[in-house]
Amino acid sequence: MGGALAAVPIAAAPASAAPCSTSTGAASCTVSASVTVTAGTLTLEASPNLYWSFVGTGYDQWASGSATTLTGCIASGSGTDCSGGTAPKLLVLDGTGSGSGWAVSEYLSANTLPSGSVFHFNGAGSASMGDSQASPVSTDPFSATTPGNVCDYASTCTPATAASSCSHAGIGFSSCPAYAVTLGGSDATHQVDLYSAAAATGVGAVCFASGSAAATGCTGTTPTGFFNLGIKGSTAPGTTGTTINLAVNSGP
Repeated sequence: MGGALAAVPIAAAPASAAPCSTSTGAASCTVSASVTVTAGTLTLEASPNLYWSFVGTGYDQWASGSATTLTGCIASGSGTDCSGGTAPKLLVLDGTGSGSGWAVSEYLSANTLPSGSVFHFNGAGSASMGDSQASPVSTDPFSATTPGNVCDYASTCTPATAASSCSHAGIGFSSCPAYAVTLGGSDATHQVDLYSAAAATGVGAVCFASGSAAATGCTGTTPTGFFNLGIKGSTAPGTTGTTINLAVNSGP
């Protein structure tokens, strides 16, 4: 003969619990939580120095600038081989939360680069930083490539997508870059666009690199922003240079 099932009473939750108190105990109470996020800034980080070292071979030569001093440079066939080269880093930090996109631009000052040389920013460069290869100064040997980008370590970013419409009349350009970009510009109101991120992209910490960052500062990634210099085979010996003035501005 089956027994009847007994009803087990279940205590109902309070219809409306009172706020919790640090002085009065309660069986149940509520805690009100509030989170405030304040808009940050749009900034960039980059290697502070670039180095080239060419040994004359009679041929025009092209090489990517190294972020560290080059050593042991010797002529190798029609080009130059060096030791100690490392790829430069370029990182945009968009902490504004606006999703407005941004543009990285530059102009040159104190420019004494070799006469007739050509200076490019590109998404491709020397396989080994500082090593050069022979190519007419008018013919960049590196593939014309839009620089790729990835999120830096500890940043759940939205990677940048190259914008299709770019305009910053106040700093001197109204069209998007085509790679390789010829570096130039004469002052802060006459700059050259190196990369423009479309709206709703490039939010967070964005490395111009490939791979996966193992620590902040794009550590462990492979840079994709190269500064390539081509010089004539007739260039006279000597040390010359230039200053690359970089800027990042909101909006593509």
